[in-house]
Amino acid sequence: MSKTFTLNLITPQRQILQDLPVESIVLPALSGEMGVLAGHIPMVVQLGLGSLRYKQEGIEKEFAVMGGFAEIMHTTVNVFAEGADLAEEIDEEEEKQKIKRAKESLSRKDADIDFELAELEIKQSLARMKVKKRHLN
Repeated sequence: MSKTFTLNLITPQRQILQDLPVESIVLPALSGEMGVLAGHIPMVVQLGLGSLRYKQEGIEKEFAVMGGFAEIMHTTVNVFAEGADLAEEIDEEEEKQKIKRAKESLSRKDADIDFELAELEIKQSLARMKVKKRHLN
């Protein structure tokens, strides 16, 4: 049996990874991190906010994933994410500013503020920052 399998990462905006041969994947499943190796049993997994890591030729790459689901098959994993950002491309200062703006909106308690959206923006920015910090270590 092959030790590699194919990874596809798709968001509503674009296909980020296509037919990438990988050795392993760690997914941010809702119930916790989930590892996938070649030959994994087929299943569908709901994703939360967190880190998607994959290993290709011994090198690990990491994305911040903003929910979605993963379709795991014997030779392919298709990740359909609501959003995904490569750890290397995350701007920590920009994420801090997003959190600051969302917190300011929440503190004003305007009737026009979408509280759920502001809270989601904070959670997404915190998830991106966590991935960025792990990538720097």
